Amino acid sequence: MTPPCLPFAFRPTLVAIALWTAFPAAAQTPGPSASGQVAELADLSLEQLLDVKVTSASKYAQRASDAPASVSVLTAEDFKTYGWRTLADALRSVRSLYVVYDRAYSELGMRGFQPVGDFNSRILLLIDGYRANDNVYDAGQLGREFALDVDLIQRVEIVRGPSSSVYGGNAVFAVINVITKSAGDIGGVEMSGSLGNYGTHEGRASFGKTLSNGAGLVLSASTYHSDGPKLRFRESLRPAARR
Repeated sequence: MTPPCLPFAFRPTLVAIALWTAFPAAAQTPGPSASGQVAELADLSLEQLLDVKVTSASKYAQRASDAPASVSVLTAEDFKTYGWRTLADALRSVRSLYVVYDRAYSELGMRGFQPVGDFNSRILLLIDGYRANDNVYDAGQLGREFALDVDLIQRVEIVRGPSSSVYGGNAVFAVINVITKSAGDIGGVEMSGSLGNYGTHEGRASFGKTLSNGAGLVLSASTYHSDGPKLRFRESLRPAARR
């Protein structure tokens, strides 16, 4: 089977995202005073954490303790605290999940089971409740090939176990719902950039504004490039160079 596309890590890319929302979407509102709730998760007690609202288990907001599934939530504050630069990095921190990187794609495993070469087709990946698996291989892109810059993520809800009765195909091992930031969360202009080894550099510019009629406008552009390490395998060298 041929991989669906080359990974983003080996070529320069430019991703532009424009979101226009007349009203807040249900998937973007984890409950009343959502922004304050997400920002203070680390300060909540165990009893209060059970009252955190999730939307991905049943497609409507409900307490995590009432959801008919095991749900984990990662917030924007978690991404900032731990320095996760890809969705795969974040998922490594979630219990019962593990990620294997084969220098092309990040493959997600669930509770010790991970089919080789299935491109995460048994995981349903959502962005604000909309299916993000591709239409050819049903691949769920979790690494640098993921279409959304992690700085635009407000929270990630991971629902373990089969959810095909609610979401349909691909929801066999888990449902991963990535909820993006609203115009109010950005509140103006944001810019960020970083440099790294192997000629790695990335940058992002975002703009968010809430209009007088309640509509929200978000514009964001991201770029990423990395030459990557140069791999040399002894078996591929000429006999004289192997010594």
